[in-house]
Amino acid sequence: MQELERSTGINTRTLVTFRPGMRDAREKLRWASTRVTTLQEDIAYSLFGIFGVHLPVIYGEKRQNALGRLLQEIIAHSGDITALDWVGQSSNFNSCLPAEISSYKAPPYTPPSLSEHDMQDLNSTLRNKVTVQLASKLYTTLENLSVPRFANARLQLPCIAFPHRS
Repeated sequence: MQELERSTGINTRTLVTFRPGMRDAREKLRWASTRVTTLQEDIAYSLFGIFGVHLPVIYGEKRQNALGRLLQEIIAHSGDITALDWVGQSSNFNSCLPAEISSYKAPPYTPPSLSEHDMQDLNSTLRNKVTVQLASKLYTTLENLSVPRFANARLQLPCIAFPHRS
């Protein structure tokens, strides 16, 4: 198992407990980011089983189309937008998606953590500016947002517009 871990970059525990599916999509895409295949579209096709998706195999299609179809399927069925966390050139298939699987090499973005003191300061500031009723309304709005999806090859993300007050 250690040899398999060294060659894949996937830790042994993850290899042993692996189950196909769309959970942890970004991490699985990172695993595949260094893959090399004979046919360019095979990189995406080799991930169908890992993600448990059933898509037609269209040999001769461009790599960007095969990867784009796979990523659309992942986002559409799981609502997991971590697949949109990539660094590199955008795809001709869909500009929200990467042109290459290698765009997932970089670790996922992690926002900087706040110290306990900073969180308390921000919390106090919010208490003075936002009513419980307004916070509850925002929470309900966020709770009822639809999941991200693709329609007609366009990514549709949920959105909230806030009125601007001077």
